[in-house]
Amino acid sequence: MKTSPAFGIALIFLTLVFVLVSTNFGQPEAAAKNLGTASLSMQVPTPTQSGEDLSEIGSTDGIVLMGFVLVAIVTLPVLFHGRRKKR
Repeated sequence: MKTSPAFGIALIFLTLVFVLVSTNFGQPEAAAKNLGTASLSMQVPTPTQSGEDLSEIGSTDGIVLMGFVLVAIVTLPVLFHGRRKKR
């Protein structure tokens, strides 16, 4: 029985999502148990920020655009490779 390449890609993607999601469950609780009482003595006050906002509106536009470019670079060859006729 032959399976399509899309099935393999979907299986790899779902496995990756499952592994990444499962590693994130219970992290704060486990981290809190490991710190113990030492965390209380390690707390350092941070200076208060000034009222001036240093962020720039739209500063993440380049990051979002690069994300779309990377997704296109990865997915387009996979899509076009699957459309070739096999002899």
